[in-house]
Amino acid sequence: MTDTEYDGGSKRWANIDGQSQAAARYLEMMNRVLEEQKRQTMEWLNLAPGMSVLEVGCGLGLDAEAMAPQVAPAGRVVGIDASHDLIGKARERTAGRGLPLEFAVGDAHALGFPDNSFGAARIDRVLQHLRDPEQAVREMARVVRPGGRIVVLEPDWESVCLGGVDREIARAVVRYKSDVSLAHGMIGREVRRVLVEAGCVDVLAEHGSVTFADLALAERVMSLRRSLDGAVSGGWVAPAAADAWWHRLEELDRTGRFFSAMCGVMAVGTVPPKR
Repeated sequence: MTDTEYDGGSKRWANIDGQSQAAARYLEMMNRVLEEQKRQTMEWLNLAPGMSVLEVGCGLGLDAEAMAPQVAPAGRVVGIDASHDLIGKARERTAGRGLPLEFAVGDAHALGFPDNSFGAARIDRVLQHLRDPEQAVREMARVVRPGGRIVVLEPDWESVCLGGVDREIARAVVRYKSDVSLAHGMIGREVRRVLVEAGCVDVLAEHGSVTFADLALAERVMSLRRSLDGAVSGGWVAPAAADAWWHRLEELDRTGRFFSAMCGVMAVGTVPPKR
């Protein structure tokens, strides 16, 4: 997710319901940008008719909606999110579609379900915002039945690269994004460990990247200007140098030479028999 003031529980804005319109627009955009990665993580869940699936930090319910036909008619997909507004929008979006979907406000750190409630669980770009991502994954392992899978998709914000610009300023921008804007900006590289420490077995993690050839999309996904301004506010970059750096990005974009990329990690683990 972007760094536009998330804080705590799930995909949770600091003004959690006051900024839900901006959250909705961002989630819709990212659903398009990460279409292939999302498809892969859903395949790893081994969904089948009759299964019950939990989506932690469901936002608008787009991913939950995509999974629902695969478990219909007897299964169910339950999506939780910390935002009342986003849960409301998820319900409105999917009402009357005849899909086995349920949405509820909830906290990823303390899932309101009994042990062994689901056949699988998924979390997508949420751990980076949480106070305690390890606790969230432990909770997922608790509510998933033995033999069920847990799938995680998370970015590694320190991997952001920008071509054709001053590298020291680029490093400051990435540092602000990864270390200041987010609770756990490098969580992508930690997800395999987190799944193993939650007790999962047969853990597989794959590394992938997303590339950008235009500044407008890169800015919307990665909040480059906001991070640049943050680096200036932190005293890491002089204002004049920051302005020149940004103008250089605009020049690269205008002349078809802009390039940026970032990496993320998809991981899946199986819940073992519980003691």
